[in-house]
Amino acid sequence: MNEPAGRADGLRDRGEQERAGIIRAAHRLIGRGGTGTAIEDILRAAGVNRRTFYRHFPSKDALVLAMQREAGELVRDRLRAAAEGAADGRAAVIAWIEEFLAIGWHERRSREGRTFLAPEVGLVAGIADALEDLHACHREILAGAFRRAREDGTLPGAVPGRDAFAVHAVVLRCLEMRARARLDRPYAVVRDEIVQVFVPGARSER
Repeated sequence: MNEPAGRADGLRDRGEQERAGIIRAAHRLIGRGGTGTAIEDILRAAGVNRRTFYRHFPSKDALVLAMQREAGELVRDRLRAAAEGAADGRAAVIAWIEEFLAIGWHERRSREGRTFLAPEVGLVAGIADALEDLHACHREILAGAFRRAREDGTLPGAVPGRDAFAVHAVVLRCLEMRARARLDRPYAVVRDEIVQVFVPGARSER
């Protein structure tokens, strides 16, 4: 009775490892920013064959979309946890800024983020819409923090939708510049500048 269940668990674990290995290899190769990454290159780097690849992804475009979705969902979960764990609305806004901006100064997360700046990623069908959906989700968490701040009086003048859009645009631009090696200032300096602009008088504790 236990043997089939154990075998099924083993197959599932192996499948998850294969999928994760393919994604890691794709991040490594696509993130180099060349003109194009062939599936064969990803197969070699991941140590799998074509049949294994297609068992997990119907195409290279599907792989890239899955990579973007998973990366975006991880960011979403971290942003939500940071905002929800804050003592009040103002602190939630600051926590969101700190968590999102920190991606650019985290070696692995920043490296994976560079994948999505590669020219070939921009050619993937559906990538622009998928990216905007993720951005909208991230902004909504921030808008919720601003709504909380307006309601609890810590930022009474907040205009949640507008303010979330502005903060998100600035932080996203900083992350892009950082990924392209055009922003070499310390994280704390950049963080404090953004916080001071959008949350006047606030002090970051991170």
